[in-house]
Amino acid sequence: MSSAEQIRSVVDGVVEPYLQQTLGQLKMVRSAAVDRVEIELPTPAYRKRDELAAAIQSAVGQPVAVEFTTVVRGKNSGRNIGLNVKNVIAVGSGKGGVGKSTVAAALACGLKHSGATVGLMDADVYGPSIPHMVGAKGQPTVRQLQTNDGRTIERIEPIEVDGLKLMSMGFMVSEDQAVIWRGPMLHKALSQFLQQTDWGELDYLVIDMPPGTGDVALTLSQMVPLAGAVVVCTPQQVALLDAVKAV
Repeated sequence: MSSAEQIRSVVDGVVEPYLQQTLGQLKMVRSAAVDRVEIELPTPAYRKRDELAAAIQSAVGQPVAVEFTTVVRGKNSGRNIGLNVKNVIAVGSGKGGVGKSTVAAALACGLKHSGATVGLMDADVYGPSIPHMVGAKGQPTVRQLQTNDGRTIERIEPIEVDGLKLMSMGFMVSEDQAVIWRGPMLHKALSQFLQQTDWGELDYLVIDMPPGTGDVALTLSQMVPLAGAVVVCTPQQVALLDAVKAV
């Protein structure tokens, strides 16, 4: 093909494997040249890059480099509380011991390994387990930052493991120390985790919720508009009933 316009027209007609619509309909073609095509993917976790690249090269009929970029679009879930987070995802359960923290850690790690910038916040103040799940140790430090208007503010530096930013009460107390707090203290701690932690710019913030519908769940539901939620349940009727109640 002799021109970029012709290649663009052909690539626009290639069918995307998942949705079975053309790339033109999905507006996934960012640019096209005689030797290069740039495709915008909807998520870093897109699994059919090779299949899509082969379909594009077959349709064009000549050697062409297929490049993929990812622009994570979200609901700007954290903007109203001062966070630069595109999507906040809560992982909860109706009762404890069903694998909620395991799912939260796996989800966060999976998103990170697929190319997204991810934070994982352990909101289970009474039973924090995220540090154990990801093998993280240490104590977060507090640093002072200068704002644009000259004010000095303090921000908590999250623990980072393989590029995954973490915040948990498990970093603040010893393993054998119990947390015995009432509602106001819980609200203050969660506010600090969310608003005073230097999360930076995130594509996803995964929140490991405590089981049930207590103070923490109510506080977070009021503070943060969620982009999505995962409710974890084991395959028993009693566990399912509790999960439905939590929803």
